[in-house]
Amino acid sequence: MDLFLEEEKSSLLDKVEKELFKDRVIYLNEDISSYTISAIVPLIHKINKDDEGLDIKDRMPIHLHITSYGGSAYDGWQIVSTIENSKTPVYTYVEGYAMSMGLPIFLAGHRRFLGKYASLLYHELRGGANGTRQEVKRLDKEYDRLQKLYDDYIVSKTSVTQEILDDHQERVSDWYIGLEDAKKYQMFDELI
Repeated sequence: MDLFLEEEKSSLLDKVEKELFKDRVIYLNEDISSYTISAIVPLIHKINKDDEGLDIKDRMPIHLHITSYGGSAYDGWQIVSTIENSKTPVYTYVEGYAMSMGLPIFLAGHRRFLGKYASLLYHELRGGANGTRQEVKRLDKEYDRLQKLYDDYIVSKTSVTQEILDDHQERVSDWYIGLEDAKKYQMFDELI
């Protein structure tokens, strides 16, 4: 009986998502991975293809609702690039949380909407390294590149300074960002 209810619930959710997609509503409700790319990127490309020939001001925006603890930086940057390259405006929404790589995806929106109880999170890049000493050195260099990319993006999209980010990294602390800090550092355009 439980399996039947799960299948029925899944089917209903699929129908709801398809119906919402007609209004250009997309949900990112998972850890960021290659699966996320396959669920989000083609939809944004499809809408842009449908809008070919329309002036940008005449395009109905895409509404990307984000609830994510983060995940793969590489996959996340593809989503950021897709949003930035979208001629059709992509509005990003966080009503729950956008953490780690979810933060730059939120910041990539052409307009950004934040819920009163939402949480954002910044932290130093996390990962594991093993292998030979040279392999670990190369991986460390790549982590430095990705951290710089992450930090530079946040600084470019908000009023947060690199000094603030460095302070959190030096203290090895996660920076949980609520409404007041998000407002203070100009992380969103409109309160939901």
